[in-house]
Amino acid sequence: MTGLASESKLERLKKEMPFRIKATRGHGRYGEKLDNITPYRPGVKLCLERARLVTEAYRESEGEPMVIRRAKAIAKVLDNMTIYIQPWEIIVGNFARDPDSIQHYPELFWRWLDKAVEEEYRSLLTDEERVELHELHRYWKNMAVHGMERKYLPESLRPYTNFINHGAFIWLHGGRTGVPNYEKLFRVGLKGIIEEAKEKFSHLENDESFYLKAADYMEKRDFYQAVIISLEAGCRWGKRYAKLARELAAKEKDSERKEQLLRIAEVCDWVPENPPRTFHEALQFYFFIVLITRVIDLQTPGLGERFDQIMMPFYVKDLKEGRINREKAKELIEYCWLKMNEFGELIPPLLGGGLGSVITARVTTIGGQTPEGDDATNEMTYIVLEAIRDLKLSEPSVAVRIHRHSPRRLLEELTDSLRECSGVFSLFNDEMMIPYLVSLGIPIEDARNYSTEGCMRWIIPGKSMGFRALGGLLILPKCLEYAFTQGVNIINGNQIGSSTKDPLAFTSFEELLEAYFEQVRFFTEKLVAINNIVEVLDQRFLPQPFLSALLDECLERGQDCRYYKYFNNTIIQPIGQVTVVNSLAAVKKLVFEEKRVSMAELVEALKNNWEGKEDLRQMFIHKAPKFGNDDDYVDLLARKIYAETTRLIRNFKNIYGTSFLEDGTGGSTYYFGSVLCGATPDGRKARDLFNDGTVSPVPGTDRSGPTAVLKSVAKLDHVRGFTHLLNQSFLPETLEGENKEKFISYLRCWSDLGIHHIQFNVFGPETLEDAQLNPDKYGTLVVRVAGFSAYFVDLDKMVQDQIISRTRQKL
Repeated sequence: MTGLASESKLERLKKEMPFRIKATRGHGRYGEKLDNITPYRPGVKLCLERARLVTEAYRESEGEPMVIRRAKAIAKVLDNMTIYIQPWEIIVGNFARDPDSIQHYPELFWRWLDKAVEEEYRSLLTDEERVELHELHRYWKNMAVHGMERKYLPESLRPYTNFINHGAFIWLHGGRTGVPNYEKLFRVGLKGIIEEAKEKFSHLENDESFYLKAADYMEKRDFYQAVIISLEAGCRWGKRYAKLARELAAKEKDSERKEQLLRIAEVCDWVPENPPRTFHEALQFYFFIVLITRVIDLQTPGLGERFDQIMMPFYVKDLKEGRINREKAKELIEYCWLKMNEFGELIPPLLGGGLGSVITARVTTIGGQTPEGDDATNEMTYIVLEAIRDLKLSEPSVAVRIHRHSPRRLLEELTDSLRECSGVFSLFNDEMMIPYLVSLGIPIEDARNYSTEGCMRWIIPGKSMGFRALGGLLILPKCLEYAFTQGVNIINGNQIGSSTKDPLAFTSFEELLEAYFEQVRFFTEKLVAINNIVEVLDQRFLPQPFLSALLDECLERGQDCRYYKYFNNTIIQPIGQVTVVNSLAAVKKLVFEEKRVSMAELVEALKNNWEGKEDLRQMFIHKAPKFGNDDDYVDLLARKIYAETTRLIRNFKNIYGTSFLEDGTGGSTYYFGSVLCGATPDGRKARDLFNDGTVSPVPGTDRSGPTAVLKSVAKLDHVRGFTHLLNQSFLPETLEGENKEKFISYLRCWSDLGIHHIQFNVFGPETLEDAQLNPDKYGTLVVRVAGFSAYFVDLDKMVQDQIISRTRQKL
């Protein structure tokens, strides 16, 4: 293998890359805008190339089937977009005209962007580009998918489409999902899949009885044509980089860089058209496919491959044949992941500001088990851990699968990695996930092959699970508020929720629970109704022939992944569960059992945001049990509340006839989702944040140590529930020296208890507090928010404060 760039260049890039990231920055929630902060970091621009090329393709293909139009749009972009190779690159590929730009998807949205580029996002475009964007948007006014749902919604449902009207849920178009079958891709290349599609097409053409199933024949014919069009464009795209690399090599004076460019040309001439022959070719193939399927085609969060499993065979082969050593393999991985830090996402200002900071949450998975049930940890697992420790960047995040037979070396190296850069890692427990997936009907071999695609969102790599990543957020503390107001929104006085019983007439705690669950049911029904209409629109207008060809059975069936589903994973994210649990426990104890407070007094205090009732508020904070302390009083109530919420949500069906499921992918929605929620009986004031994650204790209330937190969380029924998110914070010394052994035992305990997930911030409070005061000194500090990693300095101060306030555990 030819030499890579000098170590000094690579080290310099590692230091520079955090300052090139195109994350949004926290600039205030609804009603709390911060005037001195721009939504994106200075220098970020909006590239119009993709929007321009997709618009041209749609104009040229008017009247053709939508799947053909989508294929031609991808081909138009891949054949005509600007490509570049930066002087440091070993792995190549881009999605916008330059590394400082993000891109636009006009077929998805235009309304909010048309306004934003005149206001918050004005700096993203020049005046001339702004004029062009408005002109492009004229074509999409009646064609962009976002907004189409408005004409299909019944009048009674329309008030619920705007979060501001009720504050109980946020429905989302969501990013798209689906993880290619990389093992097959690496066996046959895009050329092999094209040949398969052509064979299927030929079989259709030669079937003399086609007219007996004419509709099926027509749909399959269009699909196979779309696959061929889009995949052939993918092959040409790789060769464009080969041509550019040779042109640059011809002008290059430095002999080492010239050799690198010629090697890049050789690699890109071969992949993605052909099966990769080397580790370098496999990485380049992988990165090309990530770019096309997750960035260029449609805006798609996550990654979802099992990186160590798909890359290990090429590493072993290259080692045997003398082309590579461990250090060079690690460097190649680092160059690939450096490129991922060029990614960015164009999102509405309200959402970007409301989430505190947003990046594309790229997550790769390592560890776990083989389909046969053996430990899957291999040398590539450890190389990934080492590469992440070297990079210390926010992208990609790493999901580490743990099970009872995970080797000690993995836990030791994972502990070292958490000590150095805890914000990048999340841990997932096979002891919960595999039984959970089997309970949903996933075959055991496939269940063992699960990965984490983004945040908490599970997927089976290679299977046709193309769905919208998140249908919506259900804000449970707001539902509890409506139980106390009989469905009246205290902000505007409107009757927007279910007209439940007057709380002053409650004679038992069970009646309060009934009113709460009725509000949950009521708002879930509204969310599901909107979601199902949007799902139909996605099917009709956003087929993905390129991705579908890379997923199992789509070619065999002649169906796009929007129609054929291996598993219908339609998900809703409930948030604020622990805030609700603590609130209900407090009411049960102080109002109904001890009768220290009347319902009338509590309702009045909540209505007035505890004003003039600070003593009462302190009683509800300190005299009622809190989740996270191994206290059965509140923990068993939590078990009941979580289980009933799951039952209610699963009662609702998606457009495929299967149940909605819950998911822990909340990100920092505990920040945005709390903005319209009034005071709650746990002592929280209006607009204060909820608990982070789905099972994380409210910061400062878990006073009994880290194992007590685990015991509380373990009392929930995880296998019959969903993929929960648990945040914990530890002091750095807890993972060092003789304490390291205790922490490894703690991880074993977490796994044995069957808890789905855990993630950590390992910092002393003084580090984060100093970062608030001196952000210029901490530009590379990565923290774990709730399901994603972020640079601490990009977060809104309220989110920063919440992270600082999390209980720092010791063992």
